[in-house]
Amino acid sequence: MIENNMKPFYLGLSLLLSTIVSIASVHAQQNAVTDDGRRVILYMDGTWEYALSYERPGRPTEVNGKNVSLRLNNELMIWIEDGKMVDFSVLHDDLRLYDKMDGRLKRIGDFEIEYDFHTERIKRIGPYAIDYDFHTDKINKIGDYPIKYDFHTDKISQIGNTYFEYSFFNEKLTEVKGHTPGVEINFY
Repeated sequence: MIENNMKPFYLGLSLLLSTIVSIASVHAQQNAVTDDGRRVILYMDGTWEYALSYERPGRPTEVNGKNVSLRLNNELMIWIEDGKMVDFSVLHDDLRLYDKMDGRLKRIGDFEIEYDFHTERIKRIGPYAIDYDFHTDKINKIGDYPIKYDFHTDKISQIGNTYFEYSFFNEKLTEVKGHTPGVEINFY
């Protein structure tokens, strides 16, 4: 049983904590998705802005040659880690229409999404067919862009007409040869 002289203390403490919680929730921002699929940030004062970031959280600090983001013709961003697609975004006027691989979507903007019936992997995003290696499950091709891996290190050695060479001694990227028009390649 609480003594009478402690009741004002606990009452004041509970009022203080509830005030702090209510102030924090008033200033919180919320995310929403527009009718055409663009993500926006809503603020409590009635303003909003497009969420424009292309960065994925939790990126490793050192490039390992196995993780890459591809931007294809300013229409599609795909993140590949160890040969597998971990995320993608459909772009429209440089804004993201879709941001996370959650659920099973049939359409994003003008892009239809097709899934493989047996594996439930994505096999097409709009005009970009995705071909997987039967044995390793790694992506072999996206649209017209082949993706090849080094036999010994499993690092990406080719994307489209761009080739990557690694040091035999420390396995770091040493040279990039060629160019693939319409494809922006970023290792992470």
